Amino acid sequence: MQCPYCNFNGHRMDLHAHLMEQHAEQVKVFVHRVTGKMMYEFQCPLCEEHWLKPLKKRPSDLQAYVREIRMVAFDLFLYHLMLDHGQDAADAENQDAT
Repeated sequence: MQCPYCNFNGHRMDLHAHLMEQHAEQVKVFVHRVTGKMMYEFQCPLCEEHWLKPLKKRPSDLQAYVREIRMVAFDLFLYHLMLDHGQDAADAENQDAT
């Protein structure tokens, strides 16, 4: 699978780890000013689809859960890449075989 932010290409699990290590800031985790709820926001760089999701965690727990929230958001994003952008988790495996 191809990273939408750079030229990294690899298996789905490798891309997930790459996104966490190199592009974690793309998933913004914050406390909403109006509602006071913890939320995450993310936008696909390929199609501009946008996700703004409230979280059930207490706002005081924000820092404790940022990494886990980003992991889940990137996992959902990889499904989006596969379903809506035709990226196949097996693409990297096929390239390895050539």
